[in-house]
Amino acid sequence: MAGLSLRHIYKEYVGKTKSKKGSANHRSGDFLAVKDFNLEIEDGEFIVFVGPSGCGKSTTLRMIAGLEEITGGELYIDGKLVNDVSAKDRDIAMVFQSYALYPHLNAYDNISFGLKMRKIAVEKKDENGNPVLEIDKKRVKELKAKVKELTKDAQNSEGDEKASIEQRLAVMLKDLDYYSSTPVQAYTYRHMTKEEIAEKVNWAADILGIQDLLYTKPSEMSGGQRQRIALGRAMVRGPKVFLLDEPLSNLDAKLRTTMRSEIVKLHNKLKTTFIYVTHDQIEAMTMGTRIVVMKDGVVQQTDTPTDLFDYPENKFVAGFIGTPQMNFFDVTVAKVGDELVVKFADGQTLYYPVSAFPRFEESYLDGAERAVVLGVRGENVYFDEGGIAVTLTVKEVLGNTTQLFVKFENDEKDYIICAAGRNTYEQNDVLKIKFEAEKMYFFDKETEKTLLKKPTRSSK
Repeated sequence: MAGLSLRHIYKEYVGKTKSKKGSANHRSGDFLAVKDFNLEIEDGEFIVFVGPSGCGKSTTLRMIAGLEEITGGELYIDGKLVNDVSAKDRDIAMVFQSYALYPHLNAYDNISFGLKMRKIAVEKKDENGNPVLEIDKKRVKELKAKVKELTKDAQNSEGDEKASIEQRLAVMLKDLDYYSSTPVQAYTYRHMTKEEIAEKVNWAADILGIQDLLYTKPSEMSGGQRQRIALGRAMVRGPKVFLLDEPLSNLDAKLRTTMRSEIVKLHNKLKTTFIYVTHDQIEAMTMGTRIVVMKDGVVQQTDTPTDLFDYPENKFVAGFIGTPQMNFFDVTVAKVGDELVVKFADGQTLYYPVSAFPRFEESYLDGAERAVVLGVRGENVYFDEGGIAVTLTVKEVLGNTTQLFVKFENDEKDYIICAAGRNTYEQNDVLKIKFEAEKMYFFDKETEKTLLKKPTRSSK
């Protein structure tokens, strides 16, 4: 098990195309996929990266795994800088969206395949049983190669990138000096025995409930069973960190729900650090101890699921977290006496006591009328004859709830009301609605940042 630290991580893809003469390449279409990513992950946490496609979440996961080179910043695993450590030496297991099982092998052989290839270290001892100490020539050779590479990179870089590379170079030189002059415990390496492999496979099979599938081939399994086999293959390695890249995307809705709970149970049993990538905010809300919301390569907010829902820091987070999506209204607000006047684009107005908004940004309560964005979730809209008028366009009965899509006059945009139970409203009916004051959110029109201060202490 291990904690992770990501400090000012950047990932840039450099576009290179041939010039018209074909004599040389030039940079074209550079793309910054991840920008200044900072995150401290505690040992044993279940962290979820969530965001729309192309936001950089999978790229960040691949940098942690060592499958993508880090352009800038430092990545620490268990307190060790691993920017220049190869993927195979990071002690990380990764589960992908595609199960990547060998179709000609049964479940047992798929799970054990990596163990059969893997060698385990055994301490060298002399004839008296004392540890054998030697200069680690292989490690020294690797460090010299890395020092040479980083020295060259430092010479060809500048600014923050140069400073980051020089910091890594200093650490590498220190390690090189140590391993070049200090004998360390020597090791021999051997393959695992059949008995050791069987013990690990059966252990994983017991936890995942797949004992009866061990001698079945992938073609004879369901999607959920194949995903369990892929998880078992990762588990037997005993990694410090599990990385899961949208592992449930290929499953149907019902099976995804089942597998979500299975993965959470697995995390609770293993007590290992899990980092999970998804575009599905429901998966994020139900699985993570903390969630990292990303957009365009930038972290928008990192928080617990409940605090993300209750205290979004900007309009994007508010709209992304929660089902159905939050309604957003362009309004103006002004403090008039002891009331907050909320005026909608069509001129309709709602009045609330200012005392109902103790967290509202004080500078917006100076009496001037200001344009803001009002956010309200569908479940926090209720019917009231003293409310504003909207027209019902679509009605969806979902059993114990009813979703009503409504719009303002001369406005084609639909807003949603989530009403408990069932009702007799029909299409084109005019409804009068109001909003629960304690569940109203306000965002700056330009920056889209919240205008409500987060409580110093919130219920988790």
